[in-house]
Amino acid sequence: MNTLQKNSFFNRFFSEHSFKGGVNRERCGLAFYKKFYDPKSEVFFKLKSRYLYKAKDGDILFFLLCIPGGGSFYFWFILVLNSLVALFSEEDFTWYIVYLIPIYSFFVVNLLGLFYDRMPIRGAYFDRIEQKVSFTWKIGNAEELEELEELEELEELEELDEFGNPIFDWDDIECIIKNELGALGLMKAFIEIRHKDLERYPNAKLTINASGDTSKPVQCFLEWESIVRHMEQDKPLPDTPEYELYRELDPITKSFDESNGRPKGFWTQFSLEQQREIEEQIFQEALKFDWSEGKVQPEITRPWEVWTPDPKRPPKPRGMFTMIMLQLVFCYPE
Repeated sequence: MNTLQKNSFFNRFFSEHSFKGGVNRERCGLAFYKKFYDPKSEVFFKLKSRYLYKAKDGDILFFLLCIPGGGSFYFWFILVLNSLVALFSEEDFTWYIVYLIPIYSFFVVNLLGLFYDRMPIRGAYFDRIEQKVSFTWKIGNAEELEELEELEELEELEELDEFGNPIFDWDDIECIIKNELGALGLMKAFIEIRHKDLERYPNAKLTINASGDTSKPVQCFLEWESIVRHMEQDKPLPDTPEYELYRELDPITKSFDESNGRPKGFWTQFSLEQQREIEEQIFQEALKFDWSEGKVQPEITRPWEVWTPDPKRPPKPRGMFTMIMLQLVFCYPE
């Protein structure tokens, strides 16, 4: 196990973002619950310049969200099949399925949106402003809490963030690289973000599968550097698609962008395909980088001088009609 430093050596940050709805966050389509309820996801959006969220991979609850969409797809399949039968035979068309689909989709889209906001996915919030880290699950059991109360140390665990999660100081958080033998006999690399005092807080740790090959644990370094860079509050947010819609919400970033002559909405001009090509380019550079030397290379602060949007591959924001059709067919809440 190697403990990683809280420093950025490679200094190349890039995380793709699909601007599927463009810059409009007011769209709801069939998801009428958004008009009456401000979900946690929307609260997080408003604080995205402040918070970075990292989730544990392969949470089974996420896949449970696919079940309602599968049911909707089944109804559409029956509708198409019933239409073909009615068209090429003398059997009557079953009209009730036409009314059932939109009613089912409307109900599920709104219910799913509310359920998703309350779904307990394991992850960690990194608070750039307060320099805190919070985990989305209970850190100690009842016995530990009683012991802490006796020691008059319960106050630290009772401190919560906006989302009701226990908070720890960023200075008390560390990251290590762990190796594990995979299913096919291949070694996999993970990063474990945890509290320094594991004896006191054994549950304060989050494992992220960042790399599939320990001979090239570069993705682990890149993942940790992205977190460290986010927490450096004396610097503007990294200039990547992930932060494009939130840069003006951070005063330091907004001031830096104005003085740096940054084009407004720069990354919104890039298609997701081109973003992935840039991400692969940076990853190939990271493979050649000497991580053991400890040499810090300069950050790319003017990406518009390095990359230009391809006019032949413009981004394709998701239109209102497309969004509603996805809600009808797959019960996708957006």
